[in-house]
Amino acid sequence: MRRPLCVFCVGTLGLELVCAFLPQTGRFVPFAAFFVVGLLWALAARLRKSSAWGYGICLILGAALGLVLSCSTQAKLEQRQTAYDGRSALLEAEVEIVSSSYYPGTVRAVLRVERADREVASFRVECASLPDCSPGDRIKGRFALEAPDETDRLNAYADGIALNAEYEKGFALLGQSSSFRARTARLQKRLSAALRQGMAAGPAGVLAAMVTGDRTHLAKELRAAYRGAGLSHVLVVSGMHVSILCGDVLGRLLPRRKKRLRGYMSRKAKALFSAVLALLLVGVTGFTPSVLRAAGAVWLSALGVWVYGPPDALTSLGVAGVLMTAGNSYAVCDVGFELSFAAVVGTLAGGAVVRRSQEAWANRQEKQKRPRTRFWKRKALGLAGNLWETVCISACASMATFPVLVLRGMSTSLYALVSGVAVLWLVEPILLTGLGAALLGLVPVLAPVQRVCSFCAEFLTNLLNRWALWVSGWPGAQIWFDTAYAAVVCLLLAGLCWLAFQKKVRLRVALPALLLTAGIAIGTGNALSRDVIRVELVGSQNAPAVVISQKGSAVILFRGGDSTRSAVESTLERRNIQTVECLVDLRIKPQSAQGLGPKQRIAPDGMGPSPPRRARCGPAEVEVFRTRNGCIVRVHAAGQTFVTLSGSVPLAQPVKADYLLASPARPDCVEYDTILSLSNRYRWMPMAPPSGELVSEARLRG
Repeated sequence: MRRPLCVFCVGTLGLELVCAFLPQTGRFVPFAAFFVVGLLWALAARLRKSSAWGYGICLILGAALGLVLSCSTQAKLEQRQTAYDGRSALLEAEVEIVSSSYYPGTVRAVLRVERADREVASFRVECASLPDCSPGDRIKGRFALEAPDETDRLNAYADGIALNAEYEKGFALLGQSSSFRARTARLQKRLSAALRQGMAAGPAGVLAAMVTGDRTHLAKELRAAYRGAGLSHVLVVSGMHVSILCGDVLGRLLPRRKKRLRGYMSRKAKALFSAVLALLLVGVTGFTPSVLRAAGAVWLSALGVWVYGPPDALTSLGVAGVLMTAGNSYAVCDVGFELSFAAVVGTLAGGAVVRRSQEAWANRQEKQKRPRTRFWKRKALGLAGNLWETVCISACASMATFPVLVLRGMSTSLYALVSGVAVLWLVEPILLTGLGAALLGLVPVLAPVQRVCSFCAEFLTNLLNRWALWVSGWPGAQIWFDTAYAAVVCLLLAGLCWLAFQKKVRLRVALPALLLTAGIAIGTGNALSRDVIRVELVGSQNAPAVVISQKGSAVILFRGGDSTRSAVESTLERRNIQTVECLVDLRIKPQSAQGLGPKQRIAPDGMGPSPPRRARCGPAEVEVFRTRNGCIVRVHAAGQTFVTLSGSVPLAQPVKADYLLASPARPDCVEYDTILSLSNRYRWMPMAPPSGELVSEARLRG
């Protein structure tokens, strides 16, 4: 067996995915068994050989380990939620991650709880609005804890966040933490400040994200532009950055010692240097899954050098994934984790295609026995070979990440391949000059040299920014697919790839066929979803907001606080919604206005009891009626009527609606056919709703 450990890891990670995405019901065991049987069937052609039976055994053992890890993680989450969900607790915690919040003097933070009600604890929570603090600070305060929302639960669990925390009172700073993560967070802050000094805001924010992983200074316009140009992975420190720093840096430092590096002791020293540098990079960039995956592969490769093990990229990749999910099986659901693994697999596949094509070219040249080519022709052929390698690897990496993007409901770009070929060569000089500017900025004596590095990094980053802004304005720069349709398309493309591999179809025939099929599928999907109106509830179960979207515009019925607003913004970003036509603030006593940038805002708190206010807003017609102690909103879209309530709404006669957008308010004044709800725990709901009545979203054709 060539890669038994790799097959073992595939079984573990695959079953963890099954456990995470499938509901934890009686159907779980049959689906898990189906997963194992499906992988065994994929290996059936090789199981006739005696040595190939080992693959099946490794696969089953890996699946068993994945089941154990998933059950262990689920038990821990249930234990923590049973102990703290719905409670108000006094927490002592370390601030791990900080990002900008919605109001001055507040931040959005991820906290690692050390004590809860003066008892020792260890779990992570996310707070949407916290008084100003920095990563590495130890804080104290009273928080209301609740389980993550149903729509965002997988992402929260993937980040190790067991509960959401809403700050109540008693905030106090307890000093600086001395943990490794806190020390590296402070180093990250210093490096980011040193890097950004004297730069314009645009390139400074991009450089801070690329070099140190500090995304707090990255403008929303540039973030959207990079996503539209297919370059969003550049802004996340990932395996590409790790390979540049851990591989190229050492080669540049020791260019004249190549012969000495061939010795085994020198290779061990190089492996140790790479492992230490990867560890520092993980700490500085905030332990993101993409960096952890890449650093894990570096550490495994270094371990292989020290224990005389042969290097294997796929095995290192699989082992790194299992180690990352050992403590939290939901880590396999992290989008960064999945994109990072998919990009590495695609890069390896592209490298294999390049290697085979080069071997075929060399064999053809050898058979033809042509005379030695001239110097300029050899240079032209070398340049063409380098271009082919770049195009092939970029194409394979883009195709590998495409299923992850569309299956996770995210928008993607049609121009990722063009951008990869055109400007990805800029990443290495930007990263090296930016790293030099950040390190030199820590030493005031070296200010002149730092300014030179800073000028070079800023100039190159401006080129990258201009490309991203230009490409993001092209037609169809950002597209979004319905998840179910995307799954069918991905299965179709995977089946065609498998058939091409089995039938040994030539690449010059298979590649155009795959591209043509993908193009037809994308065009068909866009045509089918062009006039569809999507109505979905997002945010907390107790006070969800409503997003009604069509053709890149939306109407929002908002209630809740900062966590709900964050969920709304995430939904708008995933759906590639650029325009908010209207925002109806359903809160009777709002603390402050929501800054989601709507063209029109309706606030019932400023309205009188009559008459109702009507507005035509893009995909829907909105009618808001204010009562003394509440309000009722009726929305007409796609020939259907949606109604939601806030507060107490007594009416002389009931309002008829096709859909009730559920909330804690009792709908005594509404006659409805279907409930859209994130929860079945409202007091006015029956204990067991009729089958098929309770749904979380609706899709209608306008």
